[in-house]
Amino acid sequence: MRSLLFILLTAIGCTACSGTTEDKWTKDRPKTYPVTGTVTFEGKPLEGATIVFQSTGGTPQAAVGRSDKEGHFQLRTFKDGDGAIAGEHTVAITCIKTEGPPEGANLDEVNVVIKETSLIPPIYGDVKKSGLTATVKADQENQVTFDLENKK
Repeated sequence: MRSLLFILLTAIGCTACSGTTEDKWTKDRPKTYPVTGTVTFEGKPLEGATIVFQSTGGTPQAAVGRSDKEGHFQLRTFKDGDGAIAGEHTVAITCIKTEGPPEGANLDEVNVVIKETSLIPPIYGDVKKSGLTATVKADQENQVTFDLENKK
């Protein structure tokens, strides 16, 4: 009986460790390609920006990234660093500063006001009006740069 239990547990363990993680939710996903880039505003790295690539082709799929203090970002569609699907994309970029009550404040005793301020012109956050586009090419890493300016 013990040997039968050992064989059964070993078989389950081998199946679980076989590297096959594909299921009905992942098997039909479109292929993605790595996309990294840099975003600047008025010539300076833009930290904390959210970058959204929206595909314009047959598969409506978005990829998202967030910039670090040097303005560098990496896109993800389904998992960290997987990139975006191949093809043409319209791009939206937002960078919002959020201010609220001081850290540690008793929220029962203060008037909670959250103030959001866009650090870049809001038009960049509209995928239809930003004027930003990018092409993601299959079977290669893609590097993009967005140099944003104050649109007046």
